Amino acid sequence: MFDNLIGQEEVKALLEGDLRGGSLPPSMLFSGPPASGKLTTALELARVLSCEGNDRGAWSCPCASCAQHRALTSPDLLLFGRRSFPEEIPAARETLVRAPGKAGAFFFVRAVRKLTKRFDPLLWEGEEAKLGKAAPIVADIEERLALIVPTPAQEGEREGAAKAASDIVAAARKLEGILPDMPPVAMVRHAEGWARLAPWGLRKTIIIENADAMNESARNALLKILEEPPRALSFVLLSSRRSALLKTILSRVRCYPFAARDGAASSLVLERVFRAHEAATLEGAGPAVLSIERWLESRRPFPPTRAREIALALLSAILGERVALGARHAGPLGALGDTALAERLDLTAAFALVRDVTKDLGQKDDDYATSFSAILEAMEGVLGEFLRAEDLAAAELQFMARLAGLLREAKTSRETFNLQAGLLLESLAYRARDLP
Repeated sequence: MFDNLIGQEEVKALLEGDLRGGSLPPSMLFSGPPASGKLTTALELARVLSCEGNDRGAWSCPCASCAQHRALTSPDLLLFGRRSFPEEIPAARETLVRAPGKAGAFFFVRAVRKLTKRFDPLLWEGEEAKLGKAAPIVADIEERLALIVPTPAQEGEREGAAKAASDIVAAARKLEGILPDMPPVAMVRHAEGWARLAPWGLRKTIIIENADAMNESARNALLKILEEPPRALSFVLLSSRRSALLKTILSRVRCYPFAARDGAASSLVLERVFRAHEAATLEGAGPAVLSIERWLESRRPFPPTRAREIALALLSAILGERVALGARHAGPLGALGDTALAERLDLTAAFALVRDVTKDLGQKDDDYATSFSAILEAMEGVLGEFLRAEDLAAAELQFMARLAGLLREAKTSRETFNLQAGLLLESLAYRARDLP
């Protein structure tokens, strides 16, 4: 049971004890740092709860339910929420190249289906325009996965598998651009309706990744399910920010805390799962300090460090033009504005930098399809850092609150209406410049 979970012995023991003792609650929160194995554990828990075999919980159980859960095709599993690591798919492709046998193929297929599972038509009722855009991509991915799925008939027949994997990675990037940063309230309500139907097997499981990213309406809808969960349903929320969840939600779930993996456990995951034997040399880091999160982020064409640089440049240009128009800023905001003026960085130059670094926000290269969201997220992170500064004036706090509102509005406009990312970013910047 939980044989594929590395470096989380305490939470593994807690779950196994609750399962064997019949005390597992219907609603759970897996809380802990990124890349600590929360989703892996949730998916494995769903498999164990639905297992119909004699040796319940064995990874190699031959029952039909376990086979479907291992392949992430079970009709009793619903998965949604913002993805933590979209770069897992290209990293899994690298693993497939390193280990072209069954293990590499299996890992790649699961990594891909962690994404495609989020496009279950049931979740997207009322969003036919977006689903219509995603459905042919999902169908194309599944067709290409047939060249990779490790069946006995295909053992040793790898012709075309490498190209299929590359094509799947490109298609997956397009899907990532369609996936909302936060699940809309309608998606939570559709999940509630699905939860109240009888399961195909023994039990249904709903997993929401990054549950803390839900908006207020979605959180309130979620609360209704948690208050009266159906008898044959398990609910697993995943979060790296437990404090961001509503207290009313926290009071209705049992928390299973995940610890940050130490250097030895991280190295073991990188070696066993990703076959990344060379990872210890990444940027000169040794295995004792290299985290899985850092290694995965290094696989991104547009890593968080670069997104932060662009976010700072854009924010500096906004503040510089505000100062030039007569606005006054102090503290970290004032320092950014002064830097922009000294370096003659205006919004025109900042937009040119964004277009160049992000390949026109992914329009010219699908590898950068999520750069728009990454920049907005980085800007939110920078504002969060500034808010922790001491002695901020009321005017500075008010400006940052209004800018945070513009960032949320830009995200929503992109997700709801699929507006052009470049126009949204420019509109955001000019509106921020002209804030009172």
